[in-house]
Amino acid sequence: MVSFHQPFHLKYRPINFDELIGQDVISLTLKQALITNKIAPAYLFCGPRGTGKTSSARIFAKSLNCQKYSKPCKSPCNTCELCKSINIGIALDIIEIDAASNTGVENIREIIERANFAPTQARWKVYVIDECHMLSTAASNALLKTIEEPPERVVFILATTNPERVLKTIQSRCQKFNFKRINSEHIYNHLLEISNKEAINFEDEGLRLIAKRSNGGMRDAQRLLDQLSLIPNGITKKNVEELLGEVSENDLLNLIDSLIKNVPDSLIKSCSNLYDSGNEPIAILEGLLNITRDLLLKTVDDNYSDLFYTSKEFQPEIERISKLINKSKIIEWHRYLKNLEYQIKNSSQPRLWLEIHLTSLLKVEDQNTIKNQDTVHDQELRQDKNLISAKENLKTIIKNEKITVNDQNKEINKNIDDESINLKEKWSLILSKLELPSTRMLLSQQAELISIESNTVKIGLAPNWENMIKSRTVVIEDAVKKIFGEHMSISFTSKNNNKNLITNSDQKSEEGNDIQKKFINSDDSKNKPHKNNDSQFTDSKIINNDKLSENSINIEKNSSKNLADFFNGQIVETEQE
Repeated sequence: MVSFHQPFHLKYRPINFDELIGQDVISLTLKQALITNKIAPAYLFCGPRGTGKTSSARIFAKSLNCQKYSKPCKSPCNTCELCKSINIGIALDIIEIDAASNTGVENIREIIERANFAPTQARWKVYVIDECHMLSTAASNALLKTIEEPPERVVFILATTNPERVLKTIQSRCQKFNFKRINSEHIYNHLLEISNKEAINFEDEGLRLIAKRSNGGMRDAQRLLDQLSLIPNGITKKNVEELLGEVSENDLLNLIDSLIKNVPDSLIKSCSNLYDSGNEPIAILEGLLNITRDLLLKTVDDNYSDLFYTSKEFQPEIERISKLINKSKIIEWHRYLKNLEYQIKNSSQPRLWLEIHLTSLLKVEDQNTIKNQDTVHDQELRQDKNLISAKENLKTIIKNEKITVNDQNKEINKNIDDESINLKEKWSLILSKLELPSTRMLLSQQAELISIESNTVKIGLAPNWENMIKSRTVVIEDAVKKIFGEHMSISFTSKNNNKNLITNSDQKSEEGNDIQKKFINSDDSKNKPHKNNDSQFTDSKIINNDKLSENSINIEKNSSKNLADFFNGQIVETEQE
């Protein structure tokens, strides 16, 4: 007769409550219910996969119907015919249903109809509905009354990994038991017992790694042990890492060490070693996230030893690295790497993304000042290009509209005091901290920093742009906080409040640009902004009403509105006279 291999998770499944690992309170409660004969009509077993929910349901069914005893018992014999049939799942009165494949109301109505018949072999008829959260709403509602008041000698046991998806009306009619994740030490002891019984060669570190990576599920741990037992040289840490796709701790620690010491060559070499070992970029990233978690815990508490990812072999290295870096830097790294995860998963070149972003973490603290200066310089260059382009466009408009400007305009004050220069620099720094390019462009063209007083940042807004810019208040506050290191409130003032700006409300224009306003009275791009003593918006030129034609004033009035409409997706057509 051919003997078939029985998987470890079936072979070593608990057969009584004493063998149920990691659920002591639940075991005690169910045993007391059996001893006192206080059997509820319905139970709801909740918890992660592989924690003993279905096994507990079978044990409870055996304890209700064990033929060795005349009444429910706390520990079934597992030798009588009924206990044996329940163990292998062929008992007529113990019905196990997979709700994932029996979701319809017709399936539930069949169960309700069958529940009205008396047990044929056992004392109690037990219905075990696994993954009960998969039942449809109609099916769950059909089951309500039967669960609340079932026929005599009928018990319903519902099991689920997602209790939040089970109807509240169902939950209210059941005794609820929450199965918790099993401690890794308990899993390790159980794996050790199985390995000794099966004569499996193993390394202690290998078994402990299996226990940690099973994530609190005994079934997953048993399945991994069963799979690794087929390897001739036994269960070693290296074999477990290769089977699970784990990234080498040594290479990851070398990579982190390169980041701390700001050594680009070593960083790229560590990345190459990880790639050459067959690791995917997303696996490397996950390994970095895990090891930075352990590093953070070690930084906070030197005596902390229950590290999730790092083995005992590399814990001294973690302790050494933890003394070279502070907590805030690790948190910054972790947040940065977590945001990178989405980009790598959706990129056609994940390796390139990973290498570039890891390299960008080098010398972050040393280059903050240089980075800010470069950002400000680039921002100013972009603004200058935009302004020059706007001026050329305005010249065309003025030509088409036959606008003439008096050449004898009053000379604009070109002297800018130190305070204005400082405000401009600070405004550029704030803009450099904005992540979205569209927001930077919008604020650079349609807003200006007016003052910083006490805990308030005052910003001037161009006409027709107030609502759009105010909707980005939170983003601006975050950028201000990055510059000044504290939260500051944002105050807005309209450009219309500037007393030096003169407009004519009697005429209209169909084309214009708020940026172009800055050049309406300028002969060249060298004119500087004028500071207003009333702390109003200072970026506009002082326009002499006596020296401007009516057409130029028309464009001045409506240009900002047209640009705002265009920015919001409205196409503005211009009629030329």
